[in-house]
Amino acid sequence: MKTLRLESIPGTAWAAGLVAAACALAALLANASVATLMAAAAGACLWAWSEIRRRDFSPSAEARTEFVSLAEFAPLLEALPDPALLIDHANRIVGSNAAARKQMRFEARGQYLTSILRHPDLLEAAQSAVTEGATRAVEYATPTDANRFTRCYVAPVKWGGKHAAMLVFHDESARVSTERMRADFLANASHELRTPLASLTLLIETIAGPARDDVKERDRFLGMMQVQAERMRRLIDDLLSLSRIELDEHVPPSDRADLAGVAREVVDSMTAVAAERGVALKLIAPSSPAYVVGERFQLAQIIQNLIDNAVKYSKSGDVVTIELAAAGERDDAAAQAGRRWEEAGRIALLTPAAPAGSAYTYVRVEDRGPGIARRFLPRLGERFFRVERELGDERGGTGLGLAIVKHIINRHRGGFLVESQPGLGSAFAVYIESAPDEVHTSVTKTP
Repeated sequence: MKTLRLESIPGTAWAAGLVAAACALAALLANASVATLMAAAAGACLWAWSEIRRRDFSPSAEARTEFVSLAEFAPLLEALPDPALLIDHANRIVGSNAAARKQMRFEARGQYLTSILRHPDLLEAAQSAVTEGATRAVEYATPTDANRFTRCYVAPVKWGGKHAAMLVFHDESARVSTERMRADFLANASHELRTPLASLTLLIETIAGPARDDVKERDRFLGMMQVQAERMRRLIDDLLSLSRIELDEHVPPSDRADLAGVAREVVDSMTAVAAERGVALKLIAPSSPAYVVGERFQLAQIIQNLIDNAVKYSKSGDVVTIELAAAGERDDAAAQAGRRWEEAGRIALLTPAAPAGSAYTYVRVEDRGPGIARRFLPRLGERFFRVERELGDERGGTGLGLAIVKHIINRHRGGFLVESQPGLGSAFAVYIESAPDEVHTSVTKTP
C-alpha cells in the first residue's frame, strides 16, 4: 500500500477540499443536526475507502498471462539448438528460431504452416496438438534435400488463455543412414560375394581332387583363384568406400579444393595403368587453379572412377580425353559438359537445385568405346549394374564405380550427366559449384 505524501496531492484536490470545508461550515451554521449527520456520513465513506485500499485488487498471475501475447513467448525458442516453430490455433507461425528460418528458408512471421511444410502426418499432428492437446513424434523424409530424415516433436502449449503448438525438428539423417548402410552392406556383400566364393570353392575342390597331381592344371587353377580373390578384394573395397560416402551424404562439404590440380594428379597416377592396356590419357585443363566447393579426396575418387571406367571400355590405341573447364550457371554447365554429339542419347543422372548466381566447374571424361544403348542409360549409377552383364559380356568390374561417383556428386550438390552413342563412344560428365575467389592479403613484417 502506498504512503500518501502532501506534496503529491494535486492542486485540484486541495481546491475540492476547501470547497467541501466551506460547504460543511455553511451547513453547520444553517442547521447543526443536519451538519452532524453529513459529517457522520462523510466519516463512514472515508472508513469504507480506507478498507477498500487495504485490499489488493491487482490481477492475479494467472489472469495477467491471459493478456500476454503468444509472440512474447517466441524469443524463448532461440535458446533451442534444433529448429523450432510456434503455431497458433489457426496454424499460423507466430514464432521461430534462427535454425528453423535457415533450414526452411522463410522469414516472415504470420505465414501458415502449410506454406513451408507439406507433410500430411506432420500437419495433422500440429492440428491435434492445438485442438486436442495431443503430443506426437513424426518421422519423415525430404527427398529433394539429399534424403534428409527428420524427427519432429509436436507438443501442445497453453500460454495464458491461448492454445498453441510447438514443433521441434531433430535431424535423424546420420542415424537412418547408418542403419541403412549396415543393412545395404550386408545385403550387397552377401549377394555379390556369393559368385566369387562359389568359384573359389569349386577351384579348391578341383585342385584337391582331379588336378592334385597335374602341375600344369594346378597352376592354371591357382591363377583363376588369384583373379577371383582380387575381384573379391576390389568388391569389398568399393562397398566400404560407398558405405562411408553414404554415411555423410546428407552433409555437404565446405572445403575448397583445386579441381584442376586434382585432375592432373589423378591423370599422372593412372597414365601407366592405362598404357598397359594400350590407352593414352589426354588432359585438357587450365593451367591456373579451378577452385570448387568440395572435398579433395572424394573429388579424386570421382575422376579416378570415371577414367578407370573409360579405359576399361577402350580399345588398344584409343585416347581417353579428360576435359575440365569453368562454366556459367547450372544449365550452361550441363549444356557445355553433356551436349556435344547431336545423335547421341543422353540423360541427367543427377541435377542440383539452382541457387541464384551459382557458377559451376565441369569435368568431362570421353572415350571411343562401343557406346551404350539408350535403354541402358537410366540404369547407369545403380549398384552392381553393368551393361556387359546385360549383354552377356562380363569384364570383371564390380559395378560400383558409377554408383560411387553418383553418391559423391549428390553429397557435393552437383550434377552428373551421361552422353553416349553406339559406335562413337561415351562421355560421363560431372559439374560442381565453383568456390568464390579468396582475397589474399600480404603482410609485411617489420624486422
